[in-house]
Amino acid sequence: MNRLLPALSKGMLILGGFLILAGLGWGIWARVNAPPPPVISDEGAVVLAITAPAQPTSPPIRSAFGTDTEFRQTSAPSQPAGAEGSPPELLPEWPVTPPPSDPAPANSPSDPVPPAPTPTPTATRPPSAEDPPTRIVAPAIDLDSRVESMGWERIEYRGTWYTIWVVPKKAAGWHVNSSLPGHQENVVLSGHHNVEGKVFRDVVNLSMGDELTLYVGDTPYVYTVTEMYILKEAGMPLSVRKKNAQWIMPTGDERLTLVTCWPYEWPGNTHRVIVVARPPNHTDTREQLPK
Repeated sequence: MNRLLPALSKGMLILGGFLILAGLGWGIWARVNAPPPPVISDEGAVVLAITAPAQPTSPPIRSAFGTDTEFRQTSAPSQPAGAEGSPPELLPEWPVTPPPSDPAPANSPSDPVPPAPTPTPTATRPPSAEDPPTRIVAPAIDLDSRVESMGWERIEYRGTWYTIWVVPKKAAGWHVNSSLPGHQENVVLSGHHNVEGKVFRDVVNLSMGDELTLYVGDTPYVYTVTEMYILKEAGMPLSVRKKNAQWIMPTGDERLTLVTCWPYEWPGNTHRVIVVARPPNHTDTREQLPK
């Protein structure tokens, strides 16, 4: 036994040294890869902003985030059956617990999506949709997912009632209080990125000019990416989180907005990814927001 003690002590010292080095390495990696501090502006708590060059503008209609905007609801219901309370004022929440590392694509063979027709280039847009979108395709990131209508529910937390978004599993969620395609308004989709299907896992990797096709049945509505933002959400005051949520509100122009979380790695989900796409050859009529 006495002979084993020195060897055991030596082994414990080596193990302790290894754990210390591993901890230091992780700390350095986390510090190097940590997102920059947010810049608080009218666009929200921005840590990354990428926008395509604006095309020649017409006189602005109004501010994209005007507080006096009235929502112009289309034929879709403004509130899902059984839901109570007003729509949530904040962006959707996602679970913080990270899943096991899995590079598998969002859609598995057990959850097939029927093939969609390839959109034929036309000089005009399809007519305004009267039904919710059913599928989202983004070839640049191998995204091909069905779309389900997404509402909210009312929950109680520490004696206070809140309304929260209910993001579908293994599908993108169309906000039922957002617009239908073709109605000159904001069409909003949210999706998980590191849990429950990981449908929007690679949305953060979209680039300016990438094409997105939103289907309503067999009818394609084509958009191209013009803006992308990463917004700090965790730890931000309520006023800033409401600024972040302005991206899912009415905007007065035809656009498709994708929303998910970031980063993928633990602790994850501290930021929100916002991708804005507009019809090809659109004329930018937005008021320029202060930087």
